[in-house]
Order: sequence, then structure tokens, then C-alpha cells
Amino acid sequence: MKNALLLLLTLPLIAAQCNKETTPTPAANDYQPAKAGSSWTYDTKNNISSATGSFTLTATSKDSSFNGRTYRVVSSTAGANVYFAKSGSDYYQLANFEALNQQLELLYLKDNLSAGASWEQNVTITIPAVGSTTVKLTNTVQASNISYTVNGKAYEKVIHIKTVMGNITIPGFPLAITPVTDINTYYAAGIGRIYNRSKVNIVIPTQPTINTDDETSLRTYTIIP
Repeated sequence: MKNALLLLLTLPLIAAQCNKETTPTPAANDYQPAKAGSSWTYDTKNNISSATGSFTLTATSKDSSFNGRTYRVVSSTAGANVYFAKSGSDYYQLANFEALNQQLELLYLKDNLSAGASWEQNVTITIPAVGSTTVKLTNTVQASNISYTVNGKAYEKVIHIKTVMGNITIPGFPLAITPVTDINTYYAAGIGRIYNRSKVNIVIPTQPTINTDDETSLRTYTIIP
């Protein structure tokens, strides 16, 4: 159960590594560029253990289809490939969670919404030896078209999304679990995800408490025009 829930929190945090930074053209309004060769470097930090690290995403030239959408295949030094798709103003991410032998598709961003607008998504996870459980994610636009600084660099045309996890119903438990979450992600036009901090506390009877406080910060990037 712990790994399954943490997956929902880490899917939006996937990051990348490169050696140079390329500024996108001024007309670039795509909040997740994915042309082959584009890459991103993110530093990661666990604020509980103080552990740090980094990992790399690099967009390939390959595509894959899922649920009628065309996804760009993105390699990751953190493990299996991940996939990004855009449909109009909607941005999707698809990743395979090997421990559960299933794929999850997340609608993580809508770039046409004003501050205060929100959308919901129900994500169903099948947990071996436990059963299926559904988690509702509510995403709210906290701000749009703002400037935000990460690692000393100011990014423009940034969208700030706050994600809240709803009650979790677990097979075999009579009461729903209420998570305490504070998940904030920032996306810059022409670049993609620039920062995320996920603070989550989930108390499950007879199970270890889930308590996380993780940050992912963009360090450098290369965008192929």
C-alpha cells in the first residue's frame, strides 16, 4: 500500500539531467516540450532524511499510443520510460509501475485555466494481495502567468498547481483514510516542470505511517526547438 500511494506523489516529479541550457523561442507556449533530444536536470531532496540526488529525462524520437492519445516516449535514468502527451490544453503523463504491473495515466496540467479553477481525476490502483482502491486527486490553479525563481533562475509565464488527495478507502478497513497533503508544482512555458514539493502524511491503522516531504528543482535544461 505504501508504495502504491507514494507512486501517485512521485509520478509528477520525474526529472532529468543535461549539461547545457537552451532558451526556447519567445513563441513557445508548450508547458511540456517533448521534441527528441530535449532533456531536463532536476535536483531532488528529501527534507526528512536530508538525502539528495538527481536523475535524467530525455525525450526520444519514438511515440506510443494509449487511450487514443499519442505519447512521446521519454527515457529516464531513474528507471523505466515515461510518456508525455498533450491534447489541446490538457497535459497527460503515463508511467508503468512495475511493482503493481499496471500503467497509470495522470491529467496533471490544464494550461487554459485561470487562478482558482480546478479539475478532478479518480485514479484506481490494484494492490497485490489487498485489492483495488480509488484515490481522487483535485488539482487547483493557484496562480498563472507569474514569475517564479528556482535555483537562482527566474522563469516567466509560470503556472502553479496545488494537488490534494481525497479520502482513501482501503479494502478491509471500515473507515476511509484522510490524508494530509500539501503538493505544489510549478510549470514554465516552453520548458516544462520547474519545481515540485510534496508533503504528505497518511496514517493507516496497523500500517506504518506514510510521512514524506520531497522537493524536485530544475537545475538545467536543453529544449530542442
